[in-house]
Amino acid sequence: MPEHQRPENGSVKRRQWGWFLLLTLSLSLFWLVILPRAAENPQLRSEIDFLDQKKIDPTAMFYSDLETIENTMQNIRDFHQENPDALW
Repeated sequence: MPEHQRPENGSVKRRQWGWFLLLTLSLSLFWLVILPRAAENPQLRSEIDFLDQKKIDPTAMFYSDLETIENTMQNIRDFHQENPDALW
């Protein structure tokens, strides 16, 4: 690129910092303003309350959190007792 068409190093850094700050501000706005307001929505609030009542951590939904897991685990134990050499 010819010398007269190259952007100055300082303006490139300022532009990069500008994009970084814009991204950081956008994420902060989304996380701190939009998501909390969305949680006030009655339909979403009822889902959050349901998870709280059942003591289910929505960030860690494992099969053990499901209501039917106890029956499933008992079926697996019964199967292994009846067939000790099956599967493994």
